[in-house]
Amino acid sequence: MGPQQSPLFNPALWEGNHFKILDETLLPWKLEYITVNDISEALQAVKEMKTRAFGQVLTFLYTAALVAERSGERHPEALRERLNRLTEAFTRARPTFDFSGIGLFFSEWLRDLPPEEEAGSWIRNRALETAAGMLKNRKGRARRAAALLPDRCSLLTHCNISGELVAIAQDCAEMGKELSVTATETRPYLQGSRLTAWEAAQAGIKVRLIPDCAVAQIMAKNEIHAVLVGADRCARNGDIINKVGTYPLALMARHYHVPFYALVQNPGSLASGQDVSIEERPASELLSFQGRALVPPGIRGLYPAFDLTPASLISYLIDFDGAYTPESFREKFGSASRPAKAGEQNRESYLLLYGVPKQNSYGYLAYALKAEGILTVLVPEMRPELWGAHMVCRELLQKNIPATLISDNMMGTLFAQGRIKRLVLFCTELTQQGPVGICGSLLAAHLAQAHGVPVECLESEGREPPQDVDVSTFLGERVVPEAVAIYPIEKEVIPWPLLKENKAGAP
Repeated sequence: MGPQQSPLFNPALWEGNHFKILDETLLPWKLEYITVNDISEALQAVKEMKTRAFGQVLTFLYTAALVAERSGERHPEALRERLNRLTEAFTRARPTFDFSGIGLFFSEWLRDLPPEEEAGSWIRNRALETAAGMLKNRKGRARRAAALLPDRCSLLTHCNISGELVAIAQDCAEMGKELSVTATETRPYLQGSRLTAWEAAQAGIKVRLIPDCAVAQIMAKNEIHAVLVGADRCARNGDIINKVGTYPLALMARHYHVPFYALVQNPGSLASGQDVSIEERPASELLSFQGRALVPPGIRGLYPAFDLTPASLISYLIDFDGAYTPESFREKFGSASRPAKAGEQNRESYLLLYGVPKQNSYGYLAYALKAEGILTVLVPEMRPELWGAHMVCRELLQKNIPATLISDNMMGTLFAQGRIKRLVLFCTELTQQGPVGICGSLLAAHLAQAHGVPVECLESEGREPPQDVDVSTFLGERVVPEAVAIYPIEKEVIPWPLLKENKAGAP
C-alpha cells in the first residue's frame, strides 16, 4: 500500500456558505481547522501564516467566492470594484505572493459573464471551479516531478510544498521507484520539521531531518540525489522566489553536481525575479518561539521571508503542463535572461560571524567593525545547538557590540544582496585539508567564496552543548514525531581552496 494523501494537499475546504482552513501553525501537535465566514478572518489567517503556499491560493479564491455570493450583485461593475479591493487587501497582507496575478481571473470571468447570469453567482462558481482545477493540476505536476527522479532517490527538500511531496511519493511507488526524503527544518517557522517531516512520516515515507545549515555537509557526502522545492513566484526568465534558504540550497546543489528542481506555475507578466518585492516579516517571529525569547532584549533580528534563486542554478522548472529547462521555459514565455543586479548599496552592511569566539576575540570583532566601517555583527542562530542565539549574542550584548540575529538559512540572501562584507569563521582546529568548524561553517565559506567576500579564520572556544543537541527539539521542546530520523551532523572541514576570494562573485 502506497503513501496516503496528506491533509496539506488540500489545506482549505469549501463548505457551502463558508470555508475552513487547516491551521498549519498548530501542526504537528494539533490537526485543527479555522472556520472562515468573512474577509477579516481570511486575511488574519494569511497575515499570521495560519495558511501559506497553496493554502493562500485557496483562501483567496474561496474568499472571493464568499464576497461574490453575498454581494447580491447582478451587474459586474460594482462586484469588480469589491474584488479589486479584496485583491489589494490580500497583497498588503503578503506582498511577495502574486495575489494580483490571481486577481486577474476576476476580470476575465466578468468579461465572459453571460447576459442572463447574475454576476455574484457567476464569480462564485468560477472561483470554486478554478480551485478544483488547481487541485487536479497539482496531481499532474507531482507525477511529472516523480518521473524526473532516479529509480533510487534520496530527495532533499526545503520548507513545505503543501502535500505535493506525498503525492510525488505516491507516484514514485506506482512507478516502482524507491524514494526517501531529507527535509531541512526551515527556520524560523520550522515548516520542514512541523509540516514536511510530519506529513512524510504520517504517510509512511522514510524521512530524516537536518538543520538548515547542514545542506553543504550532506551534499558534500554525496548523500543526496536530487533537490526539489516549491516556488511562491516564478518569472519568465526562469528565476524563482521561494522560502528564504532556497538560494543557498540551489548554490550547493550546483557545486556538488546535484540536480535542482522547482515546482512552478505560470509566471504571468513577471519578467525577472529581481522585480519582486521581498517581504520582511516582523523580527519578533524570529526572536521568540511559542512565547519564549531566544535572545535577551537589545539584540535585533532580521527576517527576510523569501529569497531569489536565479534560473542559472535550476535544472528543471516543473509546471502544470510540462517540465522545462530554464532555456525552454524562457522560450515558452518569451523572456530573455538578464544578469543579476548588484546588492542595494543603501542598506546596512554586516560582518558575519560563524562559530563560537574565544573571550579574547570579541575585542578583535569590535576593532574589525570599526576598521570596515560596519555597524553591526550578523549572527546566525547556528542550529541545532543555537550557539549564536544563546551564547554569542549574549556575549556581544555584554560587551556593547551591536548584533543582529538571523536564521542560518538567511545567510545566502544577504550575501546575494551584497550586504555581508566580511566573514569571520571560528574554528576548533587546523588540518592539512583545512580548518575545522561547527556545522554550517562549510556553507558559510561556500557562500563567501561564491560572492567574493573575504574570510578570516580564528580559534573557537569549546563549550558544552546546551539543551538542543539535535533538530528533534527546539528550546528543549520536541518538534517532530518519533518516526522521523535525525541526521547525525558532524564538524566540518573547510577545504583551503574554498577560503580564496572569488573575485567574479556569484552566478
